[in-house]
Amino acid sequence: MPLSSKDALRTRLLAIFREEASDHLRAIQAEMELMERAAGQPEALRAILDRLFRIVHTLKGAARSLSVRSVEHLCHEMEDLCSAGRHGDGLDADDLALLRDLAGQLADATEEAIARRPPPPPAPSMEPPAAPASAAPAKVPEQTTPPAPVTPPRQPAAAAYSAPRAPDAPVRTGKPAAPTVRAEIPAFVGPPAAPVSFVRLETTHLQRLGLKAEELTTSRLASRARLDQMREIIASFEALRGESRLQADAPLAKRFREVEQLVRQLLTGLSEDSRVLHTITEGLVEELRRTRMMHVSEMLGVFPAMVADLAGEVGKEIHWHTSGTDLLIDREVADLLKDPLIHIVRNAVDHGIEPPAERQQAGKPPRGTISLAVEPAEGGRVAIDLSDDGGGIDVVALREAVIRNRLASREQADALPDAAIIEMAFEPSVSIRSVISAVSGRGLGLAIVRERLERLGGTVFISSSRGSGTTIRMEVPAALANFHGIGVESGGSLVIWPRTAVERTVTLSDATFEAALARGAVQIDDQVLPFAELGALLGHGSITAPAHERASRHALLVQHGQRRGLVAVEQVLGQCEAIVKELRPPLLRVRHVLATGLLGDGRLGLILRPADILDALYSDRRRPLPGARPAARTRTPRLLVVDDSITTRAMEVGLLEAAGYQVVAASDGLEAWSALQQGDFDAIISDIDMPNMDGFQLTEKVRSDQRLGHVPIVLVTALENREDHERGLRLGANAYMMKSAFDQSMLIDLVRRVL
Repeated sequence: MPLSSKDALRTRLLAIFREEASDHLRAIQAEMELMERAAGQPEALRAILDRLFRIVHTLKGAARSLSVRSVEHLCHEMEDLCSAGRHGDGLDADDLALLRDLAGQLADATEEAIARRPPPPPAPSMEPPAAPASAAPAKVPEQTTPPAPVTPPRQPAAAAYSAPRAPDAPVRTGKPAAPTVRAEIPAFVGPPAAPVSFVRLETTHLQRLGLKAEELTTSRLASRARLDQMREIIASFEALRGESRLQADAPLAKRFREVEQLVRQLLTGLSEDSRVLHTITEGLVEELRRTRMMHVSEMLGVFPAMVADLAGEVGKEIHWHTSGTDLLIDREVADLLKDPLIHIVRNAVDHGIEPPAERQQAGKPPRGTISLAVEPAEGGRVAIDLSDDGGGIDVVALREAVIRNRLASREQADALPDAAIIEMAFEPSVSIRSVISAVSGRGLGLAIVRERLERLGGTVFISSSRGSGTTIRMEVPAALANFHGIGVESGGSLVIWPRTAVERTVTLSDATFEAALARGAVQIDDQVLPFAELGALLGHGSITAPAHERASRHALLVQHGQRRGLVAVEQVLGQCEAIVKELRPPLLRVRHVLATGLLGDGRLGLILRPADILDALYSDRRRPLPGARPAARTRTPRLLVVDDSITTRAMEVGLLEAAGYQVVAASDGLEAWSALQQGDFDAIISDIDMPNMDGFQLTEKVRSDQRLGHVPIVLVTALENREDHERGLRLGANAYMMKSAFDQSMLIDLVRRVL
């Protein structure tokens, strides 16, 4: 018996849930294992609980959308425990035991839901498809002559899973299907069209093909860099040709011309090879992009039922409206957008749309409306506006929540415009369930939305009118492509800003620069903006060169949402194109860092996370702010991280700070020695192979110093050399760790043992 549209849709959604839930269960298990190792470390435990809360929160949303109540309720209980641990004094032994028990129950309940087999697929049928449910019944008149050929209307792929529905139809459930219309299908006149065959592929296969295409793209960019080098060589030949010694020596001049000719021929061949590689690579990448594209409507199949179910649960009437959903979007982009959209829609239903009686008192129709509009945006991007006509944002209450959560002092919060206050709804610590329509009940939804969109290179903004509703606008790339950014030099290393986050470059005079550095602020465009050196924010120290030599008078005017700021850099390298390399476990979330970018010349740079940089610029934790209440601090171990690689340095700093340590970073042994002369440290974590002063020299110098000789030293290196290992321990290192065996818990455990 053929499946109904509803059964087919649920079968498809259960398959999606099966994959998603499996990923979440693995992540929960990993966090629970980390929790066992974090016993007695309140800060590390709080960070683990924060990550666990996010995972469980997302799984709860997916379970709720499919009415898997057992999973939803267990997730809610785990949320309660995690929330208590994050915002209170941590969890005691009984709480941790209960959390472990709930995690086990959640795994069992989820696996039970996953194990439920969907009904078998319908047998092939030669009958024509049923008419849409919205179509009126029709009679087929008797005909004495063959009827005209029947051409079925084109429908998106999603039509195979759900009955077609007018975009502005109200959400209803249980609507009887319209009678099936049947007609004789005549023989085709003329040659039959070539059959179109389809093959079903797992998305992982497409992802692997995409990675191979990325490697080709990297080779193409590298070949372009080699061509530039060849042109430089030819320019050198031309310069040498004019030297008097060559003119005087005829045989040498002849030989020189022959070599120059060979180089020019090589350049011609390389240029042709590069052109062919470019054509093939671009064609392959474009075909892969087309293969990965889908209609936005396919991504939204679950939403009408979800809105209807939620509306029924909370006693509301809600009209679901979509437009522009025939636009194409990359499947991976759609997958990453799914959870943020579920968060926003679910909470718009739950908290945004008012109850019917309240709406009528406000002069509104009893039935509320949630609209999703999709439209093309500049630069190959897609804009998604999700709006509700509910009560909007109570900015007064939100401002109080910001003050309560110590994101700003009362004086600062009162001075901020409403738009800036609304922007703070993205902070995970702001719990404003009754205030904003698009934030989850625990103040986490928008934090997840922002994090997901940043991983895509997208942006998210909120606009609201009190009493009229809220709109959340998301802009994402329609297809995943090479990353375009602004390359800058900081701490002697390459870092990359997303191009959309940089308004312009700014050159500051010496006097302005020094004053801005002292105040932590500068006036730009008649607005006082926070100011800092990028190197100081990233943890590799301020630039200490004399003012007349300092190269950091260059600055970038950066923005994220409603916030703007100025960051000084050593050098602006200009626009660049890079292949994005996602951070892998255990580095899924490193402060200030979105991903790494591989340039065509082989250089690897950090792609910065603008939201984190702006958070650091505006944070009262970075500098005292007028009227801010000082946080009570206890003495925590102070560590010195030394590495000439900004990637490794940022990674280690992020991990150690997340574990609750105070961390200072240095780019080589000489800079580390200078830092040791200026302050006290409880341990040193150092690379070995560094310029100016390597790790061995630093270890020897520390051990020979009367004041510093007792400080523990951990050497972290890529060298697989036993002699180096023994040398480091002989010089006085307390521990030795290979980068090839690097593990987050191992580093933290080593530090804990040497302290």
